[in-house]
Amino acid sequence: MADSSLLISKHRLEALSDGVYAVALTLLALDLKLPALPRSSSAALDVELANLLPKALIWLLAFWVAALFWLAQSRALRQYHELDKRAVQIELAQLALITLLPFTSSLVAEHGDLGEAAVLYSVHLTLMAVLSWQRMARLLRNPELRSADGFDLPAAQLHLQRARVVVLCALVTVALAWKVPGWNMLAMVGIVLHRRRP
Repeated sequence: MADSSLLISKHRLEALSDGVYAVALTLLALDLKLPALPRSSSAALDVELANLLPKALIWLLAFWVAALFWLAQSRALRQYHELDKRAVQIELAQLALITLLPFTSSLVAEHGDLGEAAVLYSVHLTLMAVLSWQRMARLLRNPELRSADGFDLPAAQLHLQRARVVVLCALVTVALAWKVPGWNMLAMVGIVLHRRRP
């Protein structure tokens, strides 16, 4: 059994997590703004909307990534009975990285053609993916942390496998970031392809 002095209610962590994710998801949209139009016309608006498209695609990718990590965390926490110190550290580190998502997303939206921006965003995703993988690996290695009524071994193993795929895809984005900045994020499509497998 884990040392009770190291435990925190998972419900408190879930509440904190929901708040952090809600704020981060909202902040992602702040880059989606139109400049003041010199003249009010449909043509000028069409041009500015077209110019906004790359940022909108980055927003969509970042929102999708954050939603995937939130869902993974929610599913994982349902399987925990209690959280020990290491589990709390993993969750807080994950939340810290989520709070940086609006910054790295904005950076890649503005400078996605530069290798440095692509590398930073890709490393950021990789760190979040590694923490998700650690979360599930620890749960599978430490039966005392598992919920008696909420733990589902096949589901936990599936979540671990999915976390590995996310880590792999994120590592590929890092490897490609210097060669094809911006386009390197297409490696994340591997997550969707893996989930569609029967």
